[in-house]
Amino acid sequence: MANPLRSNNTRVLDAIRKDATTEYRRRIPSATQGSIEDTMKALFQYKHFRNEFVQDLVNKVGLSIFNTTQWENPLAMFKRGQLEYGSTIEEITTDLIKATPYDHDRDSLEGELFGRETPTASVQYHTVNRESKYKITVDFNTLRRAFVSEQGLSQFISQLMEAPQTSDNWDEFLLMSSLFSQVETSNGLHKIQVPNVSGSGSTEADAKYMLRRVREMAGLMKFPSRRYNSLGYPVAVNPEELVLFITPSANAAMDVEALAGAFNIERADVPTRTVMVPEENFNIPGAQAILSTEKFFVVADQLTETTSQPNAAGLYENFWLHHHQVMSASLAAPTILFTTGEGTVINLYDTDVTAIEVARVENREGTTVTAVQRGELYQIFSTVSTTPEDDAYNPIYYALSGVESGYTYVTKTGVLHIGPDETSTSITVTAKSSDSEGIVEDVATLSVYGDLLIFSPLSVRADADDDGLYEVTPDELTMDAESNVTIPTVTGVQYLKDGVNVTNGSIHNITVSTTFTAVPRANFEFTAGSTTSWTFAP
Repeated sequence: MANPLRSNNTRVLDAIRKDATTEYRRRIPSATQGSIEDTMKALFQYKHFRNEFVQDLVNKVGLSIFNTTQWENPLAMFKRGQLEYGSTIEEITTDLIKATPYDHDRDSLEGELFGRETPTASVQYHTVNRESKYKITVDFNTLRRAFVSEQGLSQFISQLMEAPQTSDNWDEFLLMSSLFSQVETSNGLHKIQVPNVSGSGSTEADAKYMLRRVREMAGLMKFPSRRYNSLGYPVAVNPEELVLFITPSANAAMDVEALAGAFNIERADVPTRTVMVPEENFNIPGAQAILSTEKFFVVADQLTETTSQPNAAGLYENFWLHHHQVMSASLAAPTILFTTGEGTVINLYDTDVTAIEVARVENREGTTVTAVQRGELYQIFSTVSTTPEDDAYNPIYYALSGVESGYTYVTKTGVLHIGPDETSTSITVTAKSSDSEGIVEDVATLSVYGDLLIFSPLSVRADADDDGLYEVTPDELTMDAESNVTIPTVTGVQYLKDGVNVTNGSIHNITVSTTFTAVPRANFEFTAGSTTSWTFAP
């Protein structure tokens, strides 16, 4: 169908007849073949077809005029189309994932290979929250008079739809522009203080300063930052997505050429990146402009249709234009308010790391331990406290002290290896983190137990009862005919009888059964006599 605003009666009547029912086409003559008068008489003679005609006139022609009218909501370009299914839009924003160091010497167990690492996410649900209706009345006597002029039907339906269409568009604009103040009130917008360029006394320097800040923020928003959105998630914006919502008076003070530079676009394209919103519709005291993205508005149509109810007594029919929408804003969209009020203070901390703690040491089974076994490995877990919380990259590195084996070490991922030849009975783990003012650290002391491996000559000093003392089996004693006993030499083992030390390899006269225990070396003698048994321990 041609432009419904300029269509004559013949085009309107035949356009409706083309899509009408078979019975309508059989009863109502074509306006191009017969006269308009014949068509009109047939319409008003058959009540059923008159109602069908009015329904189509409003629903088809009227809605076409509704969608092609000259005045439009200037924010309508940011709507997200038709919500085909359901009544909710789900918006998910994910946080960044912290890096973990790679250690080529470390085996990746099933927890690393198949475990979950779910990033922190924020989910917003935007539901249908605008359900408006606009009532219009079609009077049959007025409709009859519309046939008199050549374009009477088009003019009639245009006038009929003008009020609800303008009302709906204006209400939509008011609701969309109020979303800025709603986000500011509930969550707060990031603010940049600028001069009042809207005032009559503003200067060129004021406008240049505001422009400089707009260009500065447009450049900063290209990089992920948590500062500029209400959720505090790291979000970046492509320059072509940026939109400057600005008051008409502030827009008049800005240099169009310079604004083009702010968005890195041609001067002719500036209107597509700037949208004027009257100051009273921002409803934010001191607001000069708001820099955001196309994604700020979460607005989608769910339903746009008309319903009707005839009034037999009054010879007219009432129509209702229904418009249901999701009307919401994205808290994840970076949004900056340029205001004459105070700007947002960004705190820069000299000290990011305030404390570090060796939280626990776990064995292979995931049990927290305070003693470590020779030849085993363990995982160290540490926590770092920062100001502000979790606002910095905080690497942790470890150091060991009290270690005597070259095979006892800790990796950069906190895996502690205890050497099988570690002779120390206690080691200290120190967790450290760099800070702008120095090193923050914490220590944990771990006792060492288990069998000791001696590499040269290769042997094992057992500690089967885990008492920290090594068990050995020395060679048997030898005794001659004169009861002279020779104690064999065993490296690292001493012998004791009744609190008296015995030196390895010495010859002594022994008269009783004896138990020897490892003590510092000393010499002693016993009276000659017979010997029945010997027991040795380190």
